Amino acid sequence: MNDQQSLFDTVFVPAGEKASPSPSAPDLVHLAEGWRAAVQDMEGPGRRWLFTPWLTTRHAEDFLKGMSSLDAVQAFREWGVEVKRLPNLHAKVYAREHEGGVLWLGSANLSNLGEDGGAHSKQVEAMSGPHPLTPATLTKLEYLWSNGKPFSPSDVQHELTRLVQEQETFRTLLLDQAELGVLALRLSFKLLGGQFTIPPDWLGHGNEQAQRDRVRYPSVEFIDPDTSLATRFRKFINAEKRKLDDRIEDVPDVSGLYVLRAEDMLSIKTFLCDMEKQARQKFEQELHQEREHLRDDFTKRFESAFQRFLSEKTSYIAKTPAQAAKDAADAFDDYISRDPFRISAQFFIPLKDADDPHSGLAQAMVQVRARQRLY
Repeated sequence: MNDQQSLFDTVFVPAGEKASPSPSAPDLVHLAEGWRAAVQDMEGPGRRWLFTPWLTTRHAEDFLKGMSSLDAVQAFREWGVEVKRLPNLHAKVYAREHEGGVLWLGSANLSNLGEDGGAHSKQVEAMSGPHPLTPATLTKLEYLWSNGKPFSPSDVQHELTRLVQEQETFRTLLLDQAELGVLALRLSFKLLGGQFTIPPDWLGHGNEQAQRDRVRYPSVEFIDPDTSLATRFRKFINAEKRKLDDRIEDVPDVSGLYVLRAEDMLSIKTFLCDMEKQARQKFEQELHQEREHLRDDFTKRFESAFQRFLSEKTSYIAKTPAQAAKDAADAFDDYISRDPFRISAQFFIPLKDADDPHSGLAQAMVQVRARQRLY
């Protein structure tokens, strides 16, 4: 048990002490409430502490996106609250040491959204408190505080300024090199594209060693593309994609990459969602019936690849081929159980390649721009 876990233990069940009178357990849990819930108990005399994990220049983007608020942190500091960061602590801890003291725990970030707990948003926060600040808890807090890192508003502000300048540079680059009104789309289908790569530790290799030696570990497709199921699924995908011919342009020589008009993005998203539902309805029962056969086929192909790799690189191995094949089969089961018909659609802004104005992507972008002028 680490010290951060011990902190929570001493908060809820102080070791070797009788629980002092406090609200009943349901009253201590505050769903859809943010850090504002702790403010009232932080008011008053005594030393006041705030522990939070995110106050670093490495997380400056969180401040820029509004996930954390520099103004909120500054307000606490000006109020006399001492602030330190603990990178490995996920919860936020608010404490006041006076006449027994009080402590609050919560998930809410120091942001506008975290202030009220996000009751009307997709992300709902929770706070727990007030808890009595027992001697045992105080000892733990002091230990954590001694290992905490200082918070430097000037460093964070400097990093924020750099990020804003970087965004402006990137925005200018987009305006100069992007085709306005044109988007690119990368499509992949989980059932056809999933692979399992032999983990280095199965062969007794560390990740650092693998990177240093530039070892290429074999990958095995979960579903053999030559199976009847994969063949029928591919035909279904191709037939459905043809319905998008008037809205997307294939990028020559790049599988799964397309170009489209920006105004068509929402309709294409809707089409792909319907396509995913159809695939599930059409193939789910068939996949269930063939699952054991597909699993056995994958396991055999994996074991063969494992044996082949060992014959080329004789060295100590952490798993025998039989053990590795069993674990690989478990990975197959996990893969198949996680919505194998999911379609991954990534939309992004394509940039013109000044060094190759006749690339396949550039040609597709020209075709889409020509199509735009026809409307």
